[in-house]
Amino acid sequence: MLNGSSKLHSETVEITYPLKNGKEIIAVENFNMTVEEGEFVCIVGPSGCGKSTLLGAVAGFQEISNGKLFLNGKEIKGAGRDRGVVFQQASLFPWRTAIDNIVYGLEIAGVSKKERYAKGEELLQLVGLESFANHYPNQLSGGMQQRVNVARALAIEPSLMLLDEPFGALDAQTREFMQLELLRIWKATNQTILFVTHDIAEAVYLSNYVIVMTARPGTVLEKVEIDLPRPRPLEIKRSNEFIEYEKYIWDLIVTEKQKKVI
Repeated sequence: MLNGSSKLHSETVEITYPLKNGKEIIAVENFNMTVEEGEFVCIVGPSGCGKSTLLGAVAGFQEISNGKLFLNGKEIKGAGRDRGVVFQQASLFPWRTAIDNIVYGLEIAGVSKKERYAKGEELLQLVGLESFANHYPNQLSGGMQQRVNVARALAIEPSLMLLDEPFGALDAQTREFMQLELLRIWKATNQTILFVTHDIAEAVYLSNYVIVMTARPGTVLEKVEIDLPRPRPLEIKRSNEFIEYEKYIWDLIVTEKQKKVI
């Protein structure tokens, strides 16, 4: 079974974008955080605060203007197999079956056919799709496709999993089921997870703690520890403690947005 883990650390990270007039816009500024091994951390904040941009920088897809990012003590300089990335859209290859999509990264890495398909079967079982190994993406529901996507990211045995609104395109019922499934997979793999979402309830349900970002330029407004027992059934979302966390984070974001308007 997979047992990836990591320690992610950022030091005063700044990310800027050039404008056509020659000026720059600062998307993320003075961003500091540490994600310990095996933690599940969510990032939320006002729309346009730079949370997806930050995740892209951790993935190695987005250059940073200042500061540094480290994974397991090594500075992040670009994309790498030590990070698995899951986006909102599954983006599976339509001509490849579920298992063929899962093992694609291993195939590119030159792993033998026997070894990569053994890993693919293990991961299909992990995500509960062992009966759908030979189904094509158009034969799978949205939730199933996203489970294949998660399995594909896990196949390379990353130290860190990065998820950017992975359930945003799903209906409400499927989204809740996928949250429950993700927690099961997290527990089974001991992965370190950094998860970006605009859904505050989702962040509270999944996280060890939630990083709340300011409006642009985005930085850390507050780190909110979620002291709810695990395992967390979906019913916990109706508890008073859960609702209090959700309201507290919502109030932080609303107050921050109002500051920018004023």
